[in-house]
Amino acid sequence: MIRKFAAIFFLALLASQASAQGAFPDQPTILYTHQQYGGFLLNSRGFGGFFTYGKYQNASKIFLMHADLAFVKHEKEEKRYSADPNARGYFYGKLNSFTVVHAGIGYKKIVTEKLRKNGVQLSYNWLAGPAFGFTKPIYLEIFYPPTSSIDQYRIEVERYDPSIHYIDKIYGRSSGLRGFNQIKFHPGGFAKFGVLVEYANYRDGLKGIEVGAQLDVFATKIPIMAEKILEEQDQSAKNHQIFPSVYLNFFFGKKYNKI
Repeated sequence: MIRKFAAIFFLALLASQASAQGAFPDQPTILYTHQQYGGFLLNSRGFGGFFTYGKYQNASKIFLMHADLAFVKHEKEEKRYSADPNARGYFYGKLNSFTVVHAGIGYKKIVTEKLRKNGVQLSYNWLAGPAFGFTKPIYLEIFYPPTSSIDQYRIEVERYDPSIHYIDKIYGRSSGLRGFNQIKFHPGGFAKFGVLVEYANYRDGLKGIEVGAQLDVFATKIPIMAEKILEEQDQSAKNHQIFPSVYLNFFFGKKYNKI
């Protein structure tokens, strides 16, 4: 995956150099004071959305304020289904869903300026700040067979407990709205570094992709999966306190002047 990111960086650099060679030297330059953009994020541990606000320090350096919301998965999550096709899929062994809100500051440095309409701008950025993690317990639909000839089977919604809810008793996933009154907070911090390739076809537009690496660190291990189930699947598998990842962002926005 790192090789793919390096290839994207190299191709974007070649494209930006080619566009600069075809630019008009007398084309007027507009100096902007601010920019803002947002979009969708995909990384090796999940997905989410983000928003970034930037203030120009000079023509090539931009101060950034950034926020995003990411849904983080454990690498051992495996979706399963019961025999009933009407039941919803679930992740066996998953105790909690994990959501992280990042709020950071940093800088973006423009490496090659976009000099013409169809050109490419290349830049890099770094960000750091607090990470606010939240776990919400998983609720499942549990199958109970009849206890006598006159009884019928029943399905109950219960918080997942790996000590009593074996795989043959799980009917499917319950509503994701359950468990909000049992959310727990997990403080932490993050740092990230990315390379941005911007290719908007109008001067004040922002559109492109960002590739990079990110590190999240929390005060304690995050109980996404049941340790008992992890040990059954892989003796080396554990819940994590440190989450390294690589990411790919798709963004769009604008540059503007603000008095």
